[in-house]
Amino acid sequence: RHNNRNYYSRGIQSVLGVTHNTGRVRHAMEFGVRYHEDEEDRLQAEDLYQMVDGRLVLGQIGAPGSQSNRVSDAQALAFFAQDRITFGDWTLTPGVRFETIDFTRRDFAGDDPTRSAGPTRVRENGVDVWIPGIGVDYQINTSDRVFAGIHRGFAPPGAGAAPETNPEKSTNYELGWRRNRGPLSFEVIGFFNDYENLLGTETVAGGGGTAGDQFNGGAVDVQGLEISAGYELGGARHWPVSVPLRLAYTYTQSEFKTSFESDFADWEPQVEAGDELPYLPENQLNASVGVVASRWGLHLNANYQAAMRTTPGQGAVPSDEGTDSRVLFDLSADYTLLSRYRIFASLRNLTDETYIASRRPYGLRPGLPRTLLVGFSATF
Repeated sequence: RHNNRNYYSRGIQSVLGVTHNTGRVRHAMEFGVRYHEDEEDRLQAEDLYQMVDGRLVLGQIGAPGSQSNRVSDAQALAFFAQDRITFGDWTLTPGVRFETIDFTRRDFAGDDPTRSAGPTRVRENGVDVWIPGIGVDYQINTSDRVFAGIHRGFAPPGAGAAPETNPEKSTNYELGWRRNRGPLSFEVIGFFNDYENLLGTETVAGGGGTAGDQFNGGAVDVQGLEISAGYELGGARHWPVSVPLRLAYTYTQSEFKTSFESDFADWEPQVEAGDELPYLPENQLNASVGVVASRWGLHLNANYQAAMRTTPGQGAVPSDEGTDSRVLFDLSADYTLLSRYRIFASLRNLTDETYIASRRPYGLRPGLPRTLLVGFSATF
């Protein structure tokens, strides 16, 4: 498939900041306005190949626009206000955002690449939404602080969504503790995301129906724990180089709260209340060590991801409905020349691990094999 698409994105925004004190209370207020518009123009074709004696043979060349011929655009106007209120060791940050979005999608005939006949169908929809949130932070001492937040989540349906498709809404909670003391840093965060309506979007890569179609998934809970730690070994030992050590772990649980039938590729054909979300690993762990000098750096990274289910379900993951657990090692290096120029290289999947990364589209998909990337950057 020739994914022949043109895009543009443009807009303007402005923010006004105002600070003032009310007794011992300090206010740092922000007021903002933003206008944004974007467009996606598809004129796609699909060529057909046949496998003959182990070789791909071109059988048919697709005409421009025969696979997809459409233009989608959106205009959005947003306003927001926020106040960072500080009193003693406390910081309170309430805020609210209002956004209005208008979508239009124009479909043209597959045999009309010049679009001279005009659109065969026009879809329009729009959404207005208020998005509030509040965060609180308490500085226990010079090293430790605790924080919490409640924020509204929102994702609009796209230009091609059916009229009955509802936007995604959620209420997201977090509670955490952070410590920074000398070479040691540590953070633990608990989170709970309460989706009123999860939104699923069909993609070509997913191998489902029409790309861009959207589906409502109803109420879903996602909760978990994130723990991260870092230690600057070189600084603690007064070495001439920096030796950063990093460790991060994420535990995630998910659950559909309602039962429904679905034509969405990731959820079909049936979701039962209590099912877990597909393609969301329960356990993830990342560890890295580096050696960094003034002009060069070397980093080794290890990443573990548990097996995850590829269809909604409960209990143990069936062998034919899941991915492999895997541990991947990446090695990267960079060197700076004359302060402006940088050479860098990355060797991904250092041990050339073979594993199942996905079962979409159309069956098993392997993970990335050992891959070397080399680059050069310049700053002016």
